[in-house]
Amino acid sequence: MKKIFANSRGQVAALYAGIAAILIGAIALGGDVAVMYANWEQMQKTADAAAIAGANYLAGYTFEGTPASGCTGEPDAATTAACTYAVDNGLAVSNLTLTEPTSSTIKVVAQESALPYFFGKAIGLSTYSVSATAAAAAGGNIGTVTQGLFPVGLQCTSPCSLSSFDPGQSVSFGQKFVGGLAPGNWQWLNPTGGSGGGDTALSAAIESGDSASFSVGGTIQSEPGNKGNSGPVKTALAARLSSCESIADPCTSGGGNPTDIPPGDPCLVVVPAVDYHGCTGNCGLTIEGFALIYLEPATTTSTNINGCFVKAIAANTIASSTAPALGGYQVPTLTQ
Repeated sequence: MKKIFANSRGQVAALYAGIAAILIGAIALGGDVAVMYANWEQMQKTADAAAIAGANYLAGYTFEGTPASGCTGEPDAATTAACTYAVDNGLAVSNLTLTEPTSSTIKVVAQESALPYFFGKAIGLSTYSVSATAAAAAGGNIGTVTQGLFPVGLQCTSPCSLSSFDPGQSVSFGQKFVGGLAPGNWQWLNPTGGSGGGDTALSAAIESGDSASFSVGGTIQSEPGNKGNSGPVKTALAARLSSCESIADPCTSGGGNPTDIPPGDPCLVVVPAVDYHGCTGNCGLTIEGFALIYLEPATTTSTNINGCFVKAIAANTIASSTAPALGGYQVPTLTQ
């Protein structure tokens, strides 16, 4: 028996050597696959972000940044923005294909070839290609505000339309009795979604935005009385305005289509458009739509809030195909 095993030692050694070579080769190729995946993942992330960047401009905004090298020949602001983002993050223009399948979507295809294998060269592999595709849709008109609503009502006779909401047009809140339409009201709304919120709830919503969710077609309660003379309301409004970004006033310099308002600027607020006709004191008002307003700290007081209509992306919103176009749009979303 010992003689039999003694004669097989050389065969087993050769077998182990072959297995070891195969394992080393598999591990080496695994290293190449890991590099390939990392390259694809980085390209996909860049394509996704470029598509989102481009979708921000599908609503008609003007691209006012500096186009990246090779991106100046793009046909519109959306593709220019997408191209610039992709190039600034490492992709070559020659490796990009930008299209707009519909008026509200943009598609980014990135492809890079001739990437070298490292360990695969040992078995005759030289180069490989990586590609990534992303598509994004522009946010539609705001149909729901999930949080952050600014608790004043914008008078808009039903059915509300964009005809009287031109970007850049000035607007003022706090009118006594809302122009004679609603005795007892100065355009404040109840932020609780019901009645009885009082100064405490109102001032909290003024300073930080409402925590309740509201949708087009839903009801919001009026908050009667001259709340602008309330101490908590004055303090809350002053605190909000003092934290606004130091930028050029878009109501005078940006024509209502601002591109330099940073995300989260406290002066950029979403307000519900409602029709005050027939409202006396506390009453339920149907939300006709949501308008985007930029507050002007320099001229706003607790009883006279001034601002202008603007056209921009609004956070914490959900789009609706039936909502009127009043300047605010949902954040773009990836569709592919």
